[in-house]
Amino acid sequence: MRLRFGDCTFDPETRQLWRNSRPVTLAPRAFELLLLLLDARPRPLSQARLRDALWPDTHVGYTSLAQLVAQVRRALGDTARPARLVRTVPRYGYAFAGPVTEEAGLGDRRFAGLLVGGEREYLVPEGETLLGRGDTCGVRFASSQVSRVHARMTAASGRVTIEDAGSKNGTRVNGTRRVGPVDLAEGDEVGFGGYRVVFHGAGVASSTRTGRPQ
Repeated sequence: MRLRFGDCTFDPETRQLWRNSRPVTLAPRAFELLLLLLDARPRPLSQARLRDALWPDTHVGYTSLAQLVAQVRRALGDTARPARLVRTVPRYGYAFAGPVTEEAGLGDRRFAGLLVGGEREYLVPEGETLLGRGDTCGVRFASSQVSRVHARMTAASGRVTIEDAGSKNGTRVNGTRRVGPVDLAEGDEVGFGGYRVVFHGAGVASSTRTGRPQ
């Protein structure tokens, strides 16, 4: 099960964290801390319990846990005071306090294609998917030229279509601005405003998933 909170997406199955659609590197122990807090949410976990889980059979100083919490907060962009997501419970421990949306993880979904843009790749699941830079989108582009909800992609029965969702800068397929649904073929270039990606079919998406980590 994949979890979304704030501008982050967390997938414990693939041990991945994204923020604003960009991958974020977490040290293994920081990853485990975030996973513990998310699993227990909104119930707080004591400092003693967290230290025992994260450093079993090892004595660590009291500052070690606080430093690890600070790492997690920086990774999540949770640097406001007080923190919005990882809450300090005075004289007790920590709790995950932000609202969380659950959705199917990568292991639970079938994919119909792949969008490749620059150094980023975006897997497109079967069914209907919103594309844009907003939190409600299943595929999120970190570009100011992309509307919050820019386009809609539908994949079913081997057919993949895309249509504009009332974006400010328009959706283009191979350089032509489109409004209604358009079928996508292997190698088509799709432009979301000035942000461009290349569409590849399900075969390429499958080989990408199995051939190298996402």
